[in-house]
Amino acid sequence: MTSTPPFYSFVIPTRDRHDVLGPAIQTILAQTRDNFELVVMDNYSTPETRQVVDSFASPRIRYVRAPERLSMLDNWEYALDHVKGDYVHYLGDDDGMFADSVEVATHLHRQYPNLSLGWQSVHYFWPDFIVPSHRGLGQMRVGRVVELRDSRWALREAYAGRLHQAELPTIVFSFVPRSVIERARKKDGRYFWFRAPDVSSAIVNAINSEAYLYSYRSLGINGASKHSNGASHMYAHINDEAYKKWLADAKLDVIDKPFDDRLVGGFITEVGIVEELFWLQNKFKSEIGDIPVEMLGFLKWIIQAAPRYYARFDEVVAAVETMAKRNGVDMRDIPIPPKVPQPERQDFTFGTDDRTGTVSYSYYTNTNHVRTVADFAEEASRHCVPVSQLVMHDRRSEATTSRTPTLGTRLRSFLGR
Repeated sequence: MTSTPPFYSFVIPTRDRHDVLGPAIQTILAQTRDNFELVVMDNYSTPETRQVVDSFASPRIRYVRAPERLSMLDNWEYALDHVKGDYVHYLGDDDGMFADSVEVATHLHRQYPNLSLGWQSVHYFWPDFIVPSHRGLGQMRVGRVVELRDSRWALREAYAGRLHQAELPTIVFSFVPRSVIERARKKDGRYFWFRAPDVSSAIVNAINSEAYLYSYRSLGINGASKHSNGASHMYAHINDEAYKKWLADAKLDVIDKPFDDRLVGGFITEVGIVEELFWLQNKFKSEIGDIPVEMLGFLKWIIQAAPRYYARFDEVVAAVETMAKRNGVDMRDIPIPPKVPQPERQDFTFGTDDRTGTVSYSYYTNTNHVRTVADFAEEASRHCVPVSQLVMHDRRSEATTSRTPTLGTRLRSFLGR
């Protein structure tokens, strides 16, 4: 056990989103422990971003401005030159943290130093989210188990389509040791790769560590506002403004045709994530080695996107059928969901998982009182398990596939279905 607390670096990469940045900063400055810093990585924004940062007048915040407009990938990489913490976590400018996240992390890292600490996030949809049926929706997962996982097992599960990349030690849902980050940068020249820095960090961290912690007690909130790049791609048929801005900064055209011949249907977000995984597998083939790709698991996940693309439902199904044929997968093994339109309001959901001590539920917040991710963090924190009640499970010797929810299950939970 270390005698002094580890130091944590929060990083918020941002670009012209001053309307949501303030509440995200507020959730970090509300920490119950003081062993942290916040780096706001401004991607050449208009002056309002600096004004929001200055309004907090906090010595814990360091404001860094890119010398020119960068791609998301390069802006995230540039921020790494400015962090000082033993552990690093990136969060979106519309995301948030629970006030005791540093307290929980410190407790766990004193017992298990130098391991990434990932967590299952809860979800909050801002009142301005692009999908009307999700506005004000909160999706809680209240858990108490922390698992010690084998990184190699996690990679195998990810490439079998049984483990979502967000359950690997990705820097957007984890505190990652800076030593792991710097080792990867020294070895490979940079840390973030291809198009999606969250996906690449998940693979890079897993191949550069033997084990990591995964907490079913959430430390952070995955916020979704009108600015969300991922949501704008998932719901491009509703509003693709944020997605187009991301493409412009990355100097990319619309990505409709995947580079990998095993895939088709680039307009489907899930196909894009699988493409990232395939690219990274090729890039790091010497480290990933002989881990096989199991397309059946991926196709079962991708087909769950069809109802979300309601007007293009048949195109999604046709894309999955094409991929199944190309990869020798029997379509009879892939359940096709019913074609139903997006509801005006999401149904209330409730579920339990005795193994991880997790209760999951969704509800609509009162938008008269919960207007931002900071409001939601304060409200939802009352339901979080305190650090004294966390339970450790060493799962390294129990690396079985049956214990992991399928990607389709996790996606439906994220979408409130």
